[in-house]
Amino acid sequence: MRNDFLRAAIVLAASTTLGCSGDGAAPTDPGSGMSYPLEIARIIEGNCVSCHAATPRYGAPMSLARWDDTRRPAASAPARQVWNLMGERVHDPVRPMPPARLSEADLATFDRWIAAGAPGCTGSDCGSMTGPDAVESPADRLPCAPSERRAFLAHGPTVADRYTVPGAAGNLNRCFAFQSPFRGAQQATAFAARVDNARVLHHLILFSTASRPAAGEVFDCDGNMPRDARFIAGWAPGNQGTVLPSDVGLELPGEGEWFILQTHYWNNTLDAADDASGIEMCTTDAPRPHTAAVHWLGTLNIAIPPRSTGYETEGWCTPAATEPIHVLGSTAHMHRNGTALRSEVHRGGSAARMDTLTDVTDYSFDAQVSRPSDLVIMPGDRLRTVCRYDNVSSATVFFGERTEDEMCFNFVLAWPAGALANAAGQSTRRCIDRAR
Repeated sequence: MRNDFLRAAIVLAASTTLGCSGDGAAPTDPGSGMSYPLEIARIIEGNCVSCHAATPRYGAPMSLARWDDTRRPAASAPARQVWNLMGERVHDPVRPMPPARLSEADLATFDRWIAAGAPGCTGSDCGSMTGPDAVESPADRLPCAPSERRAFLAHGPTVADRYTVPGAAGNLNRCFAFQSPFRGAQQATAFAARVDNARVLHHLILFSTASRPAAGEVFDCDGNMPRDARFIAGWAPGNQGTVLPSDVGLELPGEGEWFILQTHYWNNTLDAADDASGIEMCTTDAPRPHTAAVHWLGTLNIAIPPRSTGYETEGWCTPAATEPIHVLGSTAHMHRNGTALRSEVHRGGSAARMDTLTDVTDYSFDAQVSRPSDLVIMPGDRLRTVCRYDNVSSATVFFGERTEDEMCFNFVLAWPAGALANAAGQSTRRCIDRAR
């Protein structure tokens, strides 16, 4: 079984254009000088332009920074204008845009604007986008000096070269291997993404492995990830990084081991793009009292029937724990059919005494973020993770690494490292019991 489990996270295909409904209209010449109505400008700036900026980011196919942008032909349906698709997307039950969904009040305002033909505005009652177009990397906010950080960045034939994403590459997954610079005693105290070329970057995952990858130091991730790959850190749009408590450090691979940076690109233009994005971390040579790791919950047993709504699958975890497990946070991961994920802690193995570890009721493939937690899991507790899906296709969807396949994982940051793993999953920090 291949372990590059997150390769399709956060894909924002051109067909996922944020947009709204309405009948087509003849294209107009951009440069009208008109603006968004004030309330519409507020909604779009607060929910859309982080990706649909003047220079689109994270694979977004077009800008929404100006009202004129809504009058351009849509990337996924050139016979229609962007505004014609916008209302359809905010009401899409499977892949809404924005992923977090608009409030009922904002949705009603937006719908009225679309029903009126998405008109522009002139005069003092109009709104404008006030946010800067520059991309701020989460790594810029790390609580240590750049000279004190370790960086694992996408690169070309040598680490000094930038990696070139070909034009019209669509979904592209590349892995970059680095020999561990650590001796085994160091810990990470904070980590975050270094976003270099936001136009084509979709997500980043940093893994560790016991030996040099057989595929080389720059390779196609599909099917080439080592079986012992261990999740270290990850990033998706909206994730601002992690700073660990002062008494906790993240475990790192030691001497003779390797890092693998798995990078998911989406280039929907004809222009090539150079990139040097990656993961940066603050580290310490003086180990903190507690060592944390990222542990895997969920299931591989996925077969979602065609044309099904609300289909659920579950996975169990029986930790081989002999002491309390302190949870710091968790990140749900499914693909585009996923709608909700819940992880429960059954105290003493009994559903009658249950606490909730994670409850993501509005899961979005395009915004996978870590959710903090201070839950303590005790020896004898069992964990149940339930994933819910809507499959609008005419085919059964199975577990797999492609975007069109599905997954059901909850990545849980907790200490002591390895405590939240079952007996068979110690090396990979995985806790997925065999299906009964």
